[in-house]
Amino acid sequence: MSLREYLKERWLQFTLLLAVLTVILLFGVLVMIPGFYLLLVGCAFVSIWFVVWCTDYMRKRSFYKTVENHLAHLDQKYLLPELLESPGFLEGRFLYETLQEMMESMNWRVGEYRRKSDEYKEYIELWVHEVKLPIATGKMILENNRDSYSDSLTEELDKIDDFTEQALFYARSNYVEKDYILKKLNLEELAREVIRKNKKALIKGKFMIDLHDLDASVYSDSKWLAYILNQILANSIKYRREGRTVIEWYAVTEKEKVILCMRDNGMGIPAMDQGRIFEKGFTGSNGRSGKKSTGIGLYLCKKLCEKMGHRIYLTSREGEGCEVFIDFPKGSMTSFLE
Repeated sequence: MSLREYLKERWLQFTLLLAVLTVILLFGVLVMIPGFYLLLVGCAFVSIWFVVWCTDYMRKRSFYKTVENHLAHLDQKYLLPELLESPGFLEGRFLYETLQEMMESMNWRVGEYRRKSDEYKEYIELWVHEVKLPIATGKMILENNRDSYSDSLTEELDKIDDFTEQALFYARSNYVEKDYILKKLNLEELAREVIRKNKKALIKGKFMIDLHDLDASVYSDSKWLAYILNQILANSIKYRREGRTVIEWYAVTEKEKVILCMRDNGMGIPAMDQGRIFEKGFTGSNGRSGKKSTGIGLYLCKKLCEKMGHRIYLTSREGEGCEVFIDFPKGSMTSFLE
């Protein structure tokens, strides 16, 4: 609060006090009080109010300046009431008490939503684990009673299994820091595991797989990273072009990071879609052209990568293919995990 703002707010008080002083001085003149005494009374009157206003201004300025400084440096603005102390003037105390009540109400409401969110997450996790049992049973039945429809039904069951897995990862994505352990992993072992998991779809689509230079170690969570790689591979399978599709995975080791590169020669991504490809719910023109995209897969990949300290990005040219990169920090950034 500046001095100009303070004076502007109290212009009516100044006007009234000036009018009172004028009346007092005029009365003194009418009753023939000596000018020296009138001047003394006027100076005393002005001095007293000047001290009162200065004291009031300094108290208010100190409080509001503290509020402004906290707001300027706080990332989470709602924590402001916890940093304030009750001021020594009436309006400030009213503001302080109002903020305290608002904070208590907000904390209660946030706690209520958090409890409901936890309950929903627990329900989703329970549902996913329960539904996986009949999926596994269905696959076993098909394996033991093979006919002309077995392969098609198994493929559909695999899709259901993938979607339930995605629902589980989505439910846990806001709490990933409680559910992952960073440890040293070998990229080649993890990549081959993901390829094996999708071998039926790769064989059916006649994909050529080229894994090379993957003998590099990174720090990540095996479960979450396997999900990310599986999602990227699933996109390469889904958005393939007619003819022979090549999927190439390799790693590049630099001083402070290891870059995992995953390239395919599929449909590619239109330039207008590339800036939004990691947004939640964004399907793009490819996803709307009969591919039944949910817009969740890459969003989850980016979210999980950020939680684990990785960076995911891509380059693509429509009609030529797509290349996805994941940066894994190394050196001084991961030495504490050794």
